[in-house]
This record gives sequence, structure tokens and C-alpha cells, in this order.
Amino acid sequence: MRISIQPGVQGNATKVAKSGSSTRRKAWLAVFAACGLFWTVVALMVWQIWS
Repeated sequence: MRISIQPGVQGNATKVAKSGSSTRRKAWLAVFAACGLFWTVVALMVWQIWS
């Protein structure tokens, strides 16, 4: 698949690509942070039950 970009629009397209990858990186960080928080809560609940 080939996409052609007009010369005047090219600078705008790189900004969109960079912000898209930044958003994707932030989304993955949020997923990992939520996962870590979830397992921390689970570990603390197990510790509370067993002690």
C-alpha cells in the first residue's frame, strides 16, 4: 500500500505520526501501571488474610 502526501501537508503528517506514537507509549505505560497496581493490591490482600 502506497500513500502519497502533498508537499504542503508533509510537515503536518510527521507531527501526527509522532503524537500517535507518544499516545501509544502513554497507553502502554498506563496498562503496565494498572497491572502493577492490581497485583500489588492482590498481594497485600493475600498478606492481610494469611497474617
